[in-house]
Amino acid sequence: MKYIGWILALALLATTVFLYRAKYVPLKKSVDKLGEEIAMWEEVVKGQKGISGDRYRFPAERFFENDKLTPYAEVDIIRNFDPHYQGLEIYITAPNALARAQDILRFLQEQKLEYRSMYVLAVIDSLERFEYKFTK
Repeated sequence: MKYIGWILALALLATTVFLYRAKYVPLKKSVDKLGEEIAMWEEVVKGQKGISGDRYRFPAERFFENDKLTPYAEVDIIRNFDPHYQGLEIYITAPNALARAQDILRFLQEQKLEYRSMYVLAVIDSLERFEYKFTK
């Protein structure tokens, strides 16, 4: 009876190690591989179209609060979103990416920031990320 606590603790530890190695590690490897592949294809497409630009990535918590733009985000957008570029690509990842994308488009429309081409990519993902890329 006095070893039941140790047996349960070891079983829990063994289960945790098994789940980490069997579930998390393969998933993490595939996500990293996909990230590298996406970066490679972006370079290929950029080379083919002659697209050049600057990409900025920010932690989502600085830009969104309850899926609405924060005052910090609004100031940063006005300060950095340069309409002299031909296009703007915005990548949003979060559980509520569509609501966040709508809020960004609403704000851009209110500020009358217009681009020749604008792409908003809202990706449903568990990792929260906000980034934008200007194209020349």
